[in-house]
Formats: sequence, C-alpha cells, structure tokens
Amino acid sequence: MVTVLDTRLELVRDYVNTFDFETGIDEIATPDELATWLSEQGLVEDLVKPTEQEVEDAHALREAIRELLLANNGSEVDAAAASQTLEEAGRRAHFGVRFEAGRAVLAPEADGAPGALGRIVATVAELAPTDEWKRLKTCRDEHCKSRNRSRAWCSMEVCGNREKARSFRRRHAS
Repeated sequence: MVTVLDTRLELVRDYVNTFDFETGIDEIATPDELATWLSEQGLVEDLVKPTEQEVEDAHALREAIRELLLANNGSEVDAAAASQTLEEAGRRAHFGVRFEAGRAVLAPEADGAPGALGRIVATVAELAPTDEWKRLKTCRDEHCKSRNRSRAWCSMEVCGNREKARSFRRRHAS
C-alpha cells in the first residue's frame, strides 16, 4: 500500500534524481524538459513555459535538496546554504498557509515553474521533521550521489563495491 507520505518521498527522490552523476544526463536541462517533468509529476495543471532563469533555479533547488539528503547520510554539508536556497524558492513561490482537514500546509500562490518548485519545497518542509525524511539519503559516492533509502550507498553491488575497492587500494598502497 502506497501512502501519501510515500508519494511525497517519491516526488523528492525523483526530483533529486533528475540529474544522473554517472552519465551526466539531466532530465530538466532545458525549459521544455523542465516543463514536461513538472507536468508529468502533476505539479502544474497546464504545460508551463519556464525561463532559463527558472531552469537555473530548479537546478539550484535540486542540488540544495541533494545536500540535505547527503547530510541525512552523515556527510558534512553546508546546510545553511542549502536552507537558504529552499527559502528563496519559497519566497518566489509566494507561500501562503492553507488548511486541509484542519491541518496547516504551505501552499504556493505563484503560478508556473515557481509555484511548482514551491510545491516541492513545501513537500520538503512537511517531510523534514519525519522519520521517513531521515531515511531518504543521497549516496555517499561522489561520482554517483543518487538517492537511496537508509543505506550509505545506493547499491552495494556498484557504489559499495567501488568504495570497498578504493579502501582496499588505500590500505595496501602504504
């Protein structure tokens, strides 16, 4: 059974994974690609026409969230800078408070890409205090940095083995 929490975690995970460090492929590299991705995720009702600046904002937001997920994996990060990026995205989204079933939620009042990115920020804000958020992590491998759930590496077969091989070589080189 997929819960609302799972769906929100999947949104954040999928957003962070729009850039693949191993292949260099960015699913939201252009305004058209960002518009398509936002539409496919249901973050906008109609296809939007993001600007180049909004694509840059989307990339900055993605990397700020990636930093927070890396912190969830025990890495030293600049959480203040990442938080500032999320706050700026929230300001561009013109957050307001809406009540759903008596529960306060952040709701972007902006349209287009800023509003859609604001929905991602609102999701992060809602998830941040939960145990589930703490389990969502970024792979520690600097060449991968994909998301994973509760492991140091996204895959022991790939990133974990690479790290073990690096450690082995370091130990035996001295």
